[in-house]
Amino acid sequence: MEQQDRIMDGDLQTLGLQSILKMLALSGKTGKLLVHSGPETLAISLNHGQIVMLHEEGVPQPDLLGMLSLIGKLDVSRAQMIRELAQGDTPMALGMLVERGWMTPQEMQQRLEFAVTQSISHALRWVNGRFAFHRQVISMGGKMQPLDVDSVLLEALRQADEWEEVAKEGVTNLTPTTVARWLPEVRNDVRSLGLGRESIEVLCLSNGEIPLQAAALVLMMPEARVARVMAQLVALKLVEVVDTAMEKELQQDLSNIIIRCQHLLARYRQTSSPDQLLLGLIMTLSECVNGLLIHHGRYAKSLRGRGQLSSAEIVRYLDHRFAQSFEQLAKHQYPILETAHFTNGQVDSNDILTLNKVVKGEQLEEFYWEAVQGLATFLQMTFDTLLRDEVGNSHTGRQLNLVWKVFLSEMDGEVHQYQVYRAHRNMQASRGRENVQPSSMSVVQNWSGQGMTNQGPGGGAWSPETQRRLI
Repeated sequence: MEQQDRIMDGDLQTLGLQSILKMLALSGKTGKLLVHSGPETLAISLNHGQIVMLHEEGVPQPDLLGMLSLIGKLDVSRAQMIRELAQGDTPMALGMLVERGWMTPQEMQQRLEFAVTQSISHALRWVNGRFAFHRQVISMGGKMQPLDVDSVLLEALRQADEWEEVAKEGVTNLTPTTVARWLPEVRNDVRSLGLGRESIEVLCLSNGEIPLQAAALVLMMPEARVARVMAQLVALKLVEVVDTAMEKELQQDLSNIIIRCQHLLARYRQTSSPDQLLLGLIMTLSECVNGLLIHHGRYAKSLRGRGQLSSAEIVRYLDHRFAQSFEQLAKHQYPILETAHFTNGQVDSNDILTLNKVVKGEQLEEFYWEAVQGLATFLQMTFDTLLRDEVGNSHTGRQLNLVWKVFLSEMDGEVHQYQVYRAHRNMQASRGRENVQPSSMSVVQNWSGQGMTNQGPGGGAWSPETQRRLI
């Protein structure tokens, strides 16, 4: 903006936002008021002393269309179509909904007015910062009808005071940026809990991605009231508050474990010996399982908030949570796992890794192959358990699951390579071709790595019956 157009500026400590807006309204000014505090900037456009537009910078813009879908006010396909057309412009999106008859003009005005009031209510709490008013012509082509400054300030102050009351009462320690998500353990039909409409709508929006202030925006409810409802849902154990800093740390730790296992797997990728390939897979799986167990000892939900725990307490928790599952796999599916041990919160596979000292030939390969299958099954069980416990069905959980699937596809590639070799060798043996070299894996050198799609030598898929017979 041109310097000569600026007719007023100053410090918020000297002149607060409320006084600034009142002054501009009384003098009937037309132009744009910019208010800065830290990374946040509020741009309020006025025409003859009335608010005609407001824009916030430095804060993520909520997906209003997606939230309307969550509370059943807008069809998902319609929301997606409008989202693509509006490209993040909320007033434009609301205008399109009105044009198509999916929202009334009165509701659009209410939503735009509430958004302005909510933003000003936040800015009224700013103590440090600066402001500047620039005189300029303001377009009147916006979707919102001009708003009276006094009316907006009255409602914004009421919302700000209500929030302060909630904070003083100690009803909740929630903040406008608090994110809540559904607890995965909830199985009851929430309709049987006698929740009111507001509680059900807040519950619908508690998906682990939407902050409290965004929920207030879509519901057109004061943030203090949403906070009270959210606190009740937490007390009912329907939702939990997301610790975003902790989840970021958790996500990084799991990602590092997966990367380490990928590097370990890569060491054995070029081996030409079936025994060495299987041995490499066993070492990788064991490393990954134990990495996940160490991780869960730090981030398990039931261990949080208990201060610094001793190693013995963490080991007791891990043994209680995972040892029985490991023992059941060994007893009912993969007897070779009885050679391994679940002790001190870890899987000790050393006896499997040293089987070559007492077993040779095809019997050793059979043991190795069974160990790979058993450890792979336990690895998936462990990951599923800790992910469900630590982040549940959340955005973080879905991201981690995606990264995990990439790692598993690499692991599956190596397993598939061995399966094809094994099926080919057994087929040749069943035809009496005793000249097949067990150590040769050239039959799978051109495998394309497309996952666990078991194929025969001619490229056709193995039937389940054939696979069970040969493997």
